[in-house]
Amino acid sequence: MKFCRHPADSAIEQMTTMLNDTQHKKWYVLQTRPRVEKQVGGRLTEKHFENFVPLQRQLRQWHDRKKWVEMPLFSSYIFVRTEDKFRSKVFEVGGLLKYVSIGGQICVLTEQEIERVKRLCSYSGQVNIEQGLLKAGDEIEIIDGHFAGLHGQLTTTPTNHKIKISIASLNCFATVELDKNNVKKIIF
Repeated sequence: MKFCRHPADSAIEQMTTMLNDTQHKKWYVLQTRPRVEKQVGGRLTEKHFENFVPLQRQLRQWHDRKKWVEMPLFSSYIFVRTEDKFRSKVFEVGGLLKYVSIGGQICVLTEQEIERVKRLCSYSGQVNIEQGLLKAGDEIEIIDGHFAGLHGQLTTTPTNHKIKISIASLNCFATVELDKNNVKKIIF
């Protein structure tokens, strides 16, 4: 006697497998050789590795012209989402040096941090990435504009107001210039 399976059963099994695979994947940070981030990202995509190369548009000036170019937001970094058991396979594409680690621990970014980086990339203004821990200052929430809902730290200079947005897993933060009226202090 043969048992027939309903086609929907197969689709449900495939979706369950995909969901389980997604739950085991983590976002890792890898260091690339200088100025090969985009090429490595393309090769990782060809090998079916989910990856993200954070880029921002910058106006560059040469002696005879100006041109808008896409530059990496994090120099020599690429983000790869994979399972632990496939971590060594990413090096097969070439151009990768090592997994980024801080304090002996390989950096793993949360989905929220990846979304934060994506929002930074979509910002039309200048974004500067600085390494190091946040310094003393007011904790703020951005209440209006492109970064509404994000939390950060306010820093001021005599001429402008800047907001530091933390990407804790990388031990760094991005600095953007915003109107101080678009932020509110967080009271703990």
